[in-house]
Amino acid sequence: MQLNWNDLKYLLTLSRLGQVSGVAREHGVDATTVSRRIKALEEVLGCQLFLRVDNRYLPTEALQRVLQNAERVEREIGQITHGLSERDTHLQGKVRITSVHTFINSYLLPRLARFYARYPDIELEIVAESSQLDLGRHEADLAIRMGRPSQQSIVTRKLTDLHYAVYGQRTLVEAGTSVGQLPWIFFEERYSSLPEARWQQRHFPDVKARLYCNVGPAMLTAVKSGLGVACLPSYMAQAEPGLVSLLPSFNLRELWLLLHPEKRNLARVRAFIDWLEQEITQDRALFYGQSQETVDGPESSNVKETGNDEDAVW
Repeated sequence: MQLNWNDLKYLLTLSRLGQVSGVAREHGVDATTVSRRIKALEEVLGCQLFLRVDNRYLPTEALQRVLQNAERVEREIGQITHGLSERDTHLQGKVRITSVHTFINSYLLPRLARFYARYPDIELEIVAESSQLDLGRHEADLAIRMGRPSQQSIVTRKLTDLHYAVYGQRTLVEAGTSVGQLPWIFFEERYSSLPEARWQQRHFPDVKARLYCNVGPAMLTAVKSGLGVACLPSYMAQAEPGLVSLLPSFNLRELWLLLHPEKRNLARVRAFIDWLEQEITQDRALFYGQSQETVDGPESSNVKETGNDEDAVW
């Protein structure tokens, strides 16, 4: 038996997601096919590739040693495929993308000039929409969401973790008042189940609210105006020069890409996905809050509360 390079994608996706069902959704196959291909790889290579722990597949020590090489092969195959499709197919046409207001305005739009410089004949239609458009009905080609999706018939891919921190206007937070005594900007009651709202309730339950908002952009504007401090995503707050954080950033959400299986092989769609992934990889420090300025404040709580896919307010 010889190694089937097409099976490499199943191995790498399973090492990232840890669940066969997630791999099946991402590649548009059934779970049985994924399990069969992983087993075939183990037979060809003569070693166990994954351990089953608490319903998750974890790479064995043998696989961990070669994962970086496998990921490099994946990138090179992707570059070859993309290069050939770009040469043989004139990239043009429209790609309809939906996401929440904050990601579109704070991250995507300021970077689109670089995309058009590379692909001048692709038209992008950007839909800043809080509600979940139906990809199955082709209301959009791609969706970018701040939470792991639950749709079964949609191809998904995690783009990055999203780190948060408590941010405030510089003159407000440098007045010497502790974070617990500063006025806060809260989400209104109906959004109290969001990850950032739950984090505030858990770690700062007794702080005083000066203002309640129902959308993330309004909360950012209130913080920029010096009305109070708030738990905000680092990639958004760090773009504002007047804001500083009061504690180190912490992982609270995830950014996911969704697309309909029928759209995954369209050259213009693949071109946008590849470009976006490159941008996010280059900006990893921004999403992780690693370049932020932090004023004296409490120690990081090191919490991780991902998994809530409700992102309507953002």
